[in-house]
Amino acid sequence: MRILRFWLGLLGGLLLAAPGWAQAPDSRPPLPTKDLGDLVKSILPHFAHPRRAQATADSAAQAADSLAPAPPSKPPRKPKSTSLVVLPAIAYTLEARLLATLTASVSFQRSEANLSAISTTLTYTQNQQLILAVNGPLWTRNNHSLWLADYRLLHYPQQTFGLGSDSHMSDALGMDYDLLRVHQSYYHRVGRTGPLYAGVGYFLDTRWNIETVNGRGEQIDVISGYRPGVSGRSTSSGLVLSVLRDSRDNQLRPAPGESYLFLAVRTNLQVLGSGANYRFYQFDGRRYFRAGPRGNVLAFWLYGDFAQGSAAPYLDLPATGWDTYSVTGRGYIQGRFRGTSLVYGEAEYRFNLTPSRVLGGVVFANGQSARNPDTGFGRVAPAGGAGIRLALSKKVGTYLAVDYAVGLEGSQGVFFNLGDVF
Repeated sequence: MRILRFWLGLLGGLLLAAPGWAQAPDSRPPLPTKDLGDLVKSILPHFAHPRRAQATADSAAQAADSLAPAPPSKPPRKPKSTSLVVLPAIAYTLEARLLATLTASVSFQRSEANLSAISTTLTYTQNQQLILAVNGPLWTRNNHSLWLADYRLLHYPQQTFGLGSDSHMSDALGMDYDLLRVHQSYYHRVGRTGPLYAGVGYFLDTRWNIETVNGRGEQIDVISGYRPGVSGRSTSSGLVLSVLRDSRDNQLRPAPGESYLFLAVRTNLQVLGSGANYRFYQFDGRRYFRAGPRGNVLAFWLYGDFAQGSAAPYLDLPATGWDTYSVTGRGYIQGRFRGTSLVYGEAEYRFNLTPSRVLGGVVFANGQSARNPDTGFGRVAPAGGAGIRLALSKKVGTYLAVDYAVGLEGSQGVFFNLGDVF
């Protein structure tokens, strides 16, 4: 309970006592003036633009001929409000080992609205994991309403380490299962203006072909004294009521002075197909502060997920890296810590490395604690690291994030994301 009181005290201090919680955001930092495409053009101008190179040669020839008039200059094109980024990659991660992934991200902005960004990812890994995921926010004009979606279809062999954050790497068990996730929520603004929204949604998580084996290759159906959802199949199906306060114009690149607060209750019901009746409670709070005159940002994040009772399936319990965008717990393998409750906090300093903002960097530290139903909350497991940010689109400020992080017991890895992690 002391750890729970510590985290809740930190939440109160960060989100409620911080001055200017309802203040207007600072002036938005300028978008990058260059992106990855500009870097390619500057390094390989003739290869990147053979037609432009030929046009340059033709212009030189024309200049030698006084009878040839110079071609009229074209008016500058208006910047586009829609950006498409397609990013194939080969990488190595803790949970997947070698992987090949294809990510397509579409970002656009309706009139007087926040940025909408839909990301689709297809991944196949050395561990024979197959992942298809679609997620992101869709804002209507003038931010009157918001649609949030998180759809996933997975075949997902993985390791699990039992319940609580006192577990060790040597506790690893093998799990294999298939997953269909359909999370969708609709939010409508409370009042005529302002960033406060009330939402309702339907969440479905259904898994089948669940198998768990110990280090001797024997199938088991209990982990850390917990039985639901360890073998066979499991379904969580329920309604979600939530409150959202989001002052960010662009979730991929939050600005100083902006903030985010999310509170939700998910009620899973047998009448909707759930295996049992149980609830999840969740909070998510984020603040962004100006850190110096160059547009640098100091960001804070506090996240909590709580299961009520002991009927929720094991794989639906709160766990590292199983938030909506799979970004909690840099420094640890996905699912490294799991419990009937999970509390997580992170701080990150974001800075520019070039005047054009095409390249930036971050340093970060995080900590998490998971609850074992028999022993309570365990240790706070720390992690930290650093990373780079490469501008992929100067139109809307989309960045490729590449981070290296380390945690306890030699845990370490490289982590990728489109946009800021939180």
